Amino acid sequence: MSQYCPLCGKSKPEKWLFCTHCKEKIEKEYEVDVPGIRPEPEGKDVTGTGDVAERPRRQGVVELEQEEMAEARVDAVSGSRGGRGLVWGALLLLGLLLVAGFFYYGDRVRKGNLERFQWEMALKENSVSGYLAYMQAFPKGKHYALAEENLMRLKGDEAETWNRLQSSDNRTELQDFVASYPQSPYIPLVKKRLDSLTWVAVLNDNTAEGYSDYMVASQSGELPGDYFADAQKRFELLFQSYPVAPGELDTIRANVGRFFAALSALDAAGIVNCLAPTVFRFFNSAGGEREKIVGDLLVSGARTEAPTIQFLPNVAAIAYEKTVIEHYKVNVPLQKNYLEGGKQRTISGYIVQLELDREFRILTVTERKPFPDAV
Repeated sequence: MSQYCPLCGKSKPEKWLFCTHCKEKIEKEYEVDVPGIRPEPEGKDVTGTGDVAERPRRQGVVELEQEEMAEARVDAVSGSRGGRGLVWGALLLLGLLLVAGFFYYGDRVRKGNLERFQWEMALKENSVSGYLAYMQAFPKGKHYALAEENLMRLKGDEAETWNRLQSSDNRTELQDFVASYPQSPYIPLVKKRLDSLTWVAVLNDNTAEGYSDYMVASQSGELPGDYFADAQKRFELLFQSYPVAPGELDTIRANVGRFFAALSALDAAGIVNCLAPTVFRFFNSAGGEREKIVGDLLVSGARTEAPTIQFLPNVAAIAYEKTVIEHYKVNVPLQKNYLEGGKQRTISGYIVQLELDREFRILTVTERKPFPDAV
Protein backbone atom coordinates (compact mmCIF):
# COMPACT_ATOMS: atom_id res chain seq x y z
CA MET A 1 0.00 0.00 0.00
CA SER A 2 1.30 3.50 -0.93
CA GLN A 3 2.82 5.61 1.81
CA TYR A 4 2.20 8.89 -0.13
CA CYS A 5 -0.97 11.01 -0.21
CA PRO A 6 -2.62 10.81 -3.66
CA LEU A 7 -3.57 14.54 -3.45
CA CYS A 8 -0.39 16.29 -2.35
CA GLY A 9 2.20 13.51 -2.62
CA LYS A 10 3.36 13.94 0.94
CA SER A 11 4.07 10.99 3.28
CA LYS A 12 1.09 9.43 5.10
CA PRO A 13 0.41 6.32 7.20
CA GLU A 14 0.24 3.30 4.99
CA LYS A 15 -3.36 2.41 5.81
CA TRP A 16 -4.67 6.03 5.52
CA LEU A 17 -6.41 7.28 2.36
CA PHE A 18 -4.93 10.79 2.66
CA CYS A 19 -2.49 12.67 4.77
CA THR A 20 -3.85 14.52 7.77
CA HIS A 21 -3.67 17.96 6.01
CA CYS A 22 -5.60 16.84 2.92
CA LYS A 23 -8.16 14.96 5.01
CA GLU A 24 -8.95 18.09 7.06
CA LYS A 25 -9.05 20.28 3.97
CA ILE A 26 -11.52 17.99 2.16
CA GLU A 27 -13.75 17.72 5.19
CA LYS A 28 -13.74 21.55 5.66
CA GLU A 29 -14.32 22.57 2.04
CA TYR A 30 -16.80 19.81 1.09
CA GLU A 31 -18.37 19.31 4.54
CA VAL A 32 -17.96 15.49 4.46
CA ASP A 33 -16.37 13.01 6.80
CA VAL A 34 -13.39 11.24 5.30
CA PRO A 35 -12.41 7.95 7.00
CA GLY A 36 -8.85 7.85 8.02
CA ILE A 37 -8.14 4.14 7.40
CA ARG A 38 -8.65 2.59 3.96
CA PRO A 39 -11.19 -0.32 4.20
CA GLU A 40 -9.92 -3.76 3.13
CA PRO A 41 -11.40 -4.88 -0.21
CA GLU A 42 -13.42 -8.14 -0.41
CA GLY A 43 -11.51 -11.35 -1.32
CA LYS A 44 -8.22 -10.13 0.11
CA ASP A 45 -5.82 -12.96 0.96
CA VAL A 46 -5.91 -12.63 4.73
CA THR A 47 -4.40 -16.07 5.23
CA GLY A 48 -1.33 -15.29 3.23
CA THR A 49 -2.05 -17.88 0.61
CA GLY A 50 -2.01 -15.31 -2.14
CA ASP A 51 -5.25 -16.14 -3.92
CA VAL A 52 -4.53 -15.47 -7.54
CA ALA A 53 -8.20 -15.04 -8.41
CA GLU A 54 -8.50 -11.96 -6.18
CA ARG A 55 -5.44 -10.14 -7.58
CA PRO A 56 -6.98 -8.76 -10.78
CA ARG A 57 -10.00 -7.54 -8.84
CA ARG A 58 -7.85 -5.87 -6.24
CA GLN A 59 -5.63 -4.31 -8.89
CA GLY A 60 -8.73 -2.88 -10.62
CA VAL A 61 -10.03 -1.48 -7.34
CA VAL A 62 -6.67 0.15 -6.63
CA GLU A 63 -6.54 1.75 -10.08
CA LEU A 64 -10.11 3.02 -9.72
CA GLU A 65 -9.36 4.43 -6.32
CA GLN A 66 -6.28 6.18 -7.67
CA GLU A 67 -8.30 7.71 -10.51
CA GLU A 68 -10.95 8.88 -8.05
CA MET A 69 -8.31 10.41 -5.81
CA ALA A 70 -6.75 12.21 -8.76
CA GLU A 71 -10.12 13.56 -9.79
CA ALA A 72 -10.81 14.61 -6.21
CA ARG A 73 -7.49 16.46 -6.11
CA VAL A 74 -8.26 18.28 -9.40
CA ASP A 75 -11.76 19.14 -8.18
CA ALA A 76 -10.35 20.45 -4.91
CA VAL A 77 -7.80 22.65 -6.67
CA SER A 78 -10.43 23.91 -9.14
CA GLY A 79 -12.86 24.61 -6.33
CA SER A 80 -10.21 26.55 -4.47
CA ARG A 81 -9.33 28.59 -7.55
CA GLY A 82 -13.02 29.17 -8.29
CA GLY A 83 -13.57 30.45 -4.74
CA ARG A 84 -10.63 32.84 -5.03
CA GLY A 85 -11.95 34.06 -8.41
CA LEU A 86 -15.33 34.87 -6.89
CA VAL A 87 -13.67 36.77 -4.07
CA TRP A 88 -11.50 38.83 -6.46
CA GLY A 89 -14.50 39.51 -8.69
CA ALA A 90 -16.50 40.77 -5.73
CA LEU A 91 -13.62 42.97 -4.61
CA LEU A 92 -13.21 44.40 -8.12
CA LEU A 93 -16.91 45.17 -8.38
CA LEU A 94 -16.86 46.83 -4.97
CA GLY A 95 -13.84 48.92 -6.02
CA LEU A 96 -15.56 50.03 -9.21
CA LEU A 97 -18.65 51.02 -7.26
CA LEU A 98 -16.55 53.01 -4.79
CA VAL A 99 -14.69 54.82 -7.58
CA ALA A 100 -17.92 55.61 -9.43
CA GLY A 101 -19.48 56.89 -6.20
CA PHE A 102 -16.42 59.02 -5.49
CA PHE A 103 -16.49 60.67 -8.89
CA TYR A 104 -20.25 61.18 -8.76
CA TYR A 105 -20.04 62.75 -5.33
CA GLY A 106 -16.99 64.84 -6.31
CA ASP A 107 -18.73 66.13 -9.41
CA ARG A 108 -21.82 67.09 -7.42
CA VAL A 109 -19.71 68.85 -4.80
CA ARG A 110 -17.69 70.68 -7.46
CA LYS A 111 -20.82 71.89 -9.27
CA GLY A 112 -22.34 72.96 -5.99
CA ASN A 113 -19.26 74.99 -5.10
CA LEU A 114 -19.19 76.64 -8.54
CA GLU A 115 -22.84 77.61 -8.30
CA ARG A 116 -22.40 79.01 -4.81
CA PHE A 117 -19.36 81.04 -5.90
CA GLN A 118 -21.17 82.41 -8.99
CA TRP A 119 -24.19 83.38 -6.94
CA GLU A 120 -22.09 85.15 -4.30
CA MET A 121 -20.34 87.09 -7.05
CA ALA A 122 -23.69 88.07 -8.61
CA LEU A 123 -24.99 89.31 -5.26
CA LYS A 124 -21.82 91.29 -4.61
CA GLU A 125 -21.87 92.90 -8.06
CA ASN A 126 -25.67 93.37 -8.03
CA SER A 127 -25.80 94.11 -11.76
CA VAL A 128 -27.79 92.94 -14.75
CA SER A 129 -24.71 91.31 -16.26
CA GLY A 130 -23.89 89.50 -13.00
CA TYR A 131 -27.33 87.96 -12.63
CA LEU A 132 -27.42 87.09 -16.34
CA ALA A 133 -24.09 85.29 -16.02
CA TYR A 134 -25.44 83.17 -13.14
CA MET A 135 -28.69 82.35 -14.98
CA GLN A 136 -26.82 81.30 -18.11
CA ALA A 137 -24.35 79.14 -16.21
CA PHE A 138 -26.95 77.46 -13.96
CA PRO A 139 -30.36 77.38 -15.71
CA LYS A 140 -31.57 74.93 -13.05
CA GLY A 141 -29.76 76.56 -10.15
CA LYS A 142 -31.49 76.92 -6.83
CA HIS A 143 -31.13 80.72 -6.96
CA TYR A 144 -32.38 81.08 -10.54
CA ALA A 145 -35.78 82.56 -9.60
CA LEU A 146 -34.22 85.10 -7.24
CA ALA A 147 -31.63 86.05 -9.86
CA GLU A 148 -34.42 86.68 -12.37
CA GLU A 149 -36.33 88.78 -9.84
CA ASN A 150 -33.27 90.90 -9.05
CA LEU A 151 -32.53 91.34 -12.74
CA MET A 152 -36.03 92.64 -13.46
CA ARG A 153 -35.80 95.02 -10.52
CA LEU A 154 -32.56 96.46 -11.86
CA LYS A 155 -34.09 96.83 -15.31
CA GLY A 156 -36.89 98.88 -13.76
CA ASP A 157 -34.37 101.13 -12.01
CA GLU A 158 -32.41 101.61 -15.22
CA ALA A 159 -34.68 104.14 -16.96
CA GLU A 160 -35.28 106.08 -13.77
CA THR A 161 -31.54 106.35 -13.12
CA TRP A 162 -30.81 107.55 -16.65
CA ASN A 163 -33.48 110.27 -16.41
CA ARG A 164 -31.71 111.61 -13.36
CA LEU A 165 -28.19 111.33 -14.85
CA GLN A 166 -29.00 113.28 -18.01
CA SER A 167 -28.43 116.53 -16.12
CA SER A 168 -25.76 115.22 -13.74
CA ASP A 169 -22.18 116.48 -13.77
CA ASN A 170 -21.04 113.64 -11.53
CA ARG A 171 -18.70 111.44 -13.57
CA THR A 172 -18.59 108.80 -10.85
CA GLU A 173 -22.36 108.28 -11.10
CA LEU A 174 -22.13 107.90 -14.85
CA GLN A 175 -19.28 105.39 -14.54
CA ASP A 176 -21.32 103.43 -11.98
CA PHE A 177 -24.26 103.34 -14.42
CA VAL A 178 -22.02 101.84 -17.13
CA ALA A 179 -20.79 99.20 -14.68
CA SER A 180 -24.28 98.37 -13.41
CA TYR A 181 -26.09 98.33 -16.77
CA PRO A 182 -23.52 97.26 -19.38
CA GLN A 183 -26.25 96.08 -21.78
CA SER A 184 -28.47 99.12 -21.35
CA PRO A 185 -29.72 100.90 -24.50
CA TYR A 186 -28.72 104.14 -22.76
CA ILE A 187 -25.03 103.20 -22.66
CA PRO A 188 -24.06 105.18 -25.83
CA LEU A 189 -25.74 108.30 -24.40
CA VAL A 190 -24.17 107.81 -21.00
CA LYS A 191 -20.70 107.34 -22.48
CA LYS A 192 -21.12 110.43 -24.66
CA ARG A 193 -21.97 112.56 -21.63
CA LEU A 194 -19.17 110.95 -19.66
CA ASP A 195 -16.79 111.76 -22.52
CA SER A 196 -17.86 115.41 -22.48
CA LEU A 197 -17.50 115.77 -18.72
CA THR A 198 -14.12 114.06 -18.79
CA TRP A 199 -12.93 116.43 -21.50
CA VAL A 200 -13.95 119.46 -19.42
CA ALA A 201 -11.95 118.07 -16.50
CA VAL A 202 -8.96 117.47 -18.78
CA LEU A 203 -9.15 121.06 -20.06
CA ASN A 204 -9.25 122.35 -16.50
CA ASP A 205 -6.12 120.34 -15.74
CA ASN A 206 -4.55 121.45 -19.05
CA THR A 207 -1.41 119.32 -18.80
CA ALA A 208 0.36 116.93 -21.13
CA GLU A 209 -0.31 114.09 -18.69
CA GLY A 210 -4.06 114.82 -18.63
CA TYR A 211 -4.33 114.82 -22.42
CA SER A 212 -2.31 111.61 -22.58
CA ASP A 213 -4.65 109.90 -20.12
CA TYR A 214 -7.68 110.99 -22.17
CA MET A 215 -6.17 109.51 -25.34
CA VAL A 216 -5.44 106.23 -23.59
CA ALA A 217 -9.04 106.03 -22.29
CA SER A 218 -10.33 106.73 -25.80
CA GLN A 219 -8.12 104.11 -27.43
CA SER A 220 -9.14 101.47 -24.88
CA GLY A 221 -12.84 102.04 -25.57
CA GLU A 222 -13.54 103.40 -22.10
CA LEU A 223 -14.56 106.72 -23.72
CA PRO A 224 -15.91 107.45 -27.22
CA GLY A 225 -12.99 109.83 -27.80
CA ASP A 226 -14.91 112.67 -29.48
CA TYR A 227 -12.08 115.05 -28.51
CA PHE A 228 -9.19 112.75 -29.36
CA ALA A 229 -7.74 114.91 -32.17
CA ASP A 230 -7.75 118.05 -30.02
CA ALA A 231 -6.22 116.13 -27.11
CA GLN A 232 -3.44 114.85 -29.37
CA LYS A 233 -2.63 118.35 -30.61
CA ARG A 234 -2.60 119.79 -27.12
CA PHE A 235 -0.42 116.96 -25.88
CA GLU A 236 2.11 117.73 -28.60
CA LEU A 237 2.11 121.41 -27.60
CA LEU A 238 2.68 120.79 -23.89
CA PHE A 239 4.91 117.73 -24.01
CA GLN A 240 8.53 118.75 -23.46
CA SER A 241 10.29 116.84 -26.22
CA TYR A 242 13.22 119.28 -26.67
CA PRO A 243 16.21 118.85 -24.35
CA VAL A 244 15.95 121.39 -21.54
CA ALA A 245 18.72 123.80 -20.63
CA PRO A 246 17.90 124.87 -17.05
CA GLY A 247 19.17 128.42 -17.52
CA GLU A 248 17.12 128.96 -20.67
CA LEU A 249 13.98 127.50 -19.10
CA ASP A 250 14.29 129.69 -15.98
CA THR A 251 14.65 132.84 -18.08
CA ILE A 252 11.70 131.90 -20.28
CA ARG A 253 9.50 131.25 -17.25
CA ALA A 254 10.46 134.54 -15.63
CA ASN A 255 9.81 136.63 -18.76
CA VAL A 256 6.51 134.87 -19.55
CA GLY A 257 5.31 135.39 -15.97
CA ARG A 258 6.18 139.12 -16.10
CA PHE A 259 4.42 139.55 -19.46
CA PHE A 260 1.10 138.07 -18.34
CA ALA A 261 1.19 139.91 -15.02
CA ALA A 262 1.68 143.25 -16.88
CA LEU A 263 -1.02 142.31 -19.41
CA SER A 264 -3.52 141.53 -16.64
CA ALA A 265 -2.82 144.89 -14.96
CA LEU A 266 -2.58 146.82 -18.26
CA ASP A 267 0.86 147.94 -17.15
CA ALA A 268 2.14 149.68 -20.29
CA ALA A 269 5.78 149.87 -19.21
CA GLY A 270 5.83 146.23 -18.15
CA ILE A 271 4.29 145.10 -21.44
CA VAL A 272 6.76 147.16 -23.49
CA ASN A 273 9.73 145.62 -21.65
CA CYS A 274 8.52 142.09 -22.51
CA LEU A 275 7.85 142.72 -26.24
CA ALA A 276 10.33 142.87 -29.10
CA PRO A 277 10.47 146.22 -31.00
CA THR A 278 8.33 144.68 -33.73
CA VAL A 279 5.64 142.15 -32.96
CA PHE A 280 4.44 140.07 -35.89
CA ARG A 281 1.24 138.86 -34.26
CA PHE A 282 -0.48 139.80 -31.03
CA PHE A 283 -3.47 137.56 -30.22
CA ASN A 284 -6.14 138.49 -32.79
CA SER A 285 -4.31 141.45 -34.32
CA ALA A 286 -1.80 141.34 -37.14
CA GLY A 287 0.88 142.90 -34.96
CA GLY A 288 3.03 145.98 -35.51
CA GLU A 289 5.22 148.26 -33.42
CA ARG A 290 5.10 147.44 -29.75
CA GLU A 291 4.24 151.03 -28.78
CA LYS A 292 1.16 150.94 -31.01
CA ILE A 293 0.07 147.60 -29.61
CA VAL A 294 0.38 148.87 -26.05
CA GLY A 295 -1.50 152.05 -26.93
CA ASP A 296 -4.39 150.07 -28.34
CA LEU A 297 -4.50 147.99 -25.17
CA LEU A 298 -4.69 151.09 -23.00
CA VAL A 299 -7.49 152.55 -25.06
CA SER A 300 -9.44 149.33 -24.79
CA GLY A 301 -8.86 149.17 -21.04
CA ALA A 302 -9.96 152.78 -20.55
CA ARG A 303 -13.44 151.87 -21.66
CA THR A 304 -13.91 150.03 -18.38
CA GLU A 305 -13.18 151.10 -14.84
CA ALA A 306 -10.97 148.10 -14.18
CA PRO A 307 -9.25 145.36 -16.19
CA THR A 308 -11.80 142.75 -17.19
CA ILE A 309 -9.44 139.84 -17.91
CA GLN A 310 -6.75 138.31 -15.75
CA PHE A 311 -4.23 135.94 -17.35
CA LEU A 312 -2.99 133.17 -15.07
CA PRO A 313 -0.20 131.16 -16.75
CA ASN A 314 1.04 127.84 -15.41
CA VAL A 315 4.72 128.64 -15.88
CA ALA A 316 5.77 125.37 -14.25
CA ALA A 317 4.19 123.48 -17.17
CA ILE A 318 5.82 125.53 -19.94
CA ALA A 319 7.19 123.54 -22.89
CA TYR A 320 9.72 125.08 -25.27
CA GLU A 321 11.86 124.35 -28.30
CA LYS A 322 14.92 126.20 -29.62
CA THR A 323 15.00 126.88 -33.37
CA VAL A 324 17.97 126.89 -35.75
CA ILE A 325 18.09 130.71 -35.61
CA GLU A 326 18.17 130.54 -31.79
CA HIS A 327 14.62 131.69 -31.25
CA TYR A 328 12.37 129.99 -28.73
CA LYS A 329 8.94 128.53 -29.46
CA VAL A 330 7.12 128.48 -26.14
CA ASN A 331 3.76 126.93 -25.22
CA VAL A 332 2.09 128.07 -22.01
CA PRO A 333 -1.04 126.50 -20.41
CA LEU A 334 -3.20 129.36 -19.24
CA GLN A 335 -6.37 130.18 -17.33
CA LYS A 336 -8.47 133.32 -17.75
CA ASN A 337 -10.63 135.09 -15.18
CA TYR A 338 -13.07 137.70 -16.42
CA LEU A 339 -16.30 139.51 -15.62
CA GLU A 340 -19.44 138.57 -17.45
CA GLY A 341 -22.75 140.09 -16.48
CA GLY A 342 -21.29 141.23 -13.20
CA LYS A 343 -20.18 137.72 -12.32
CA GLN A 344 -16.66 136.37 -12.22
CA ARG A 345 -15.99 133.46 -14.56
CA THR A 346 -12.94 131.24 -14.81
CA ILE A 347 -12.09 129.29 -17.95
CA SER A 348 -9.20 126.87 -18.26
CA GLY A 349 -7.80 125.08 -21.26
CA TYR A 350 -6.06 127.95 -23.06
CA ILE A 351 -2.64 127.30 -24.55
CA VAL A 352 -0.76 130.46 -25.51
CA GLN A 353 1.93 130.00 -28.15
CA LEU A 354 4.81 132.48 -28.08
CA GLU A 355 7.92 133.03 -30.09
CA LEU A 356 10.83 134.72 -28.33
CA ASP A 357 13.99 136.16 -29.88
CA ARG A 358 17.54 135.59 -28.62
CA GLU A 359 17.01 138.18 -25.86
CA PHE A 360 13.81 136.35 -24.80
CA ARG A 361 11.59 139.20 -26.04
CA ILE A 362 8.19 138.28 -27.44
CA LEU A 363 7.81 138.30 -31.24
CA THR A 364 4.42 136.59 -31.63
CA VAL A 365 1.47 135.78 -29.39
CA THR A 366 -1.31 133.39 -30.46
CA GLU A 367 -3.63 131.24 -28.44
CA ARG A 368 -5.50 127.98 -28.71
CA LYS A 369 -8.91 128.31 -27.06
CA PRO A 370 -10.66 125.53 -25.14
CA PHE A 371 -13.76 126.01 -27.31
CA PRO A 372 -14.49 128.29 -30.32
CA ASP A 373 -16.56 130.98 -28.60
CA ALA A 374 -14.25 131.39 -25.59
CA VAL A 375 -13.07 134.99 -25.00
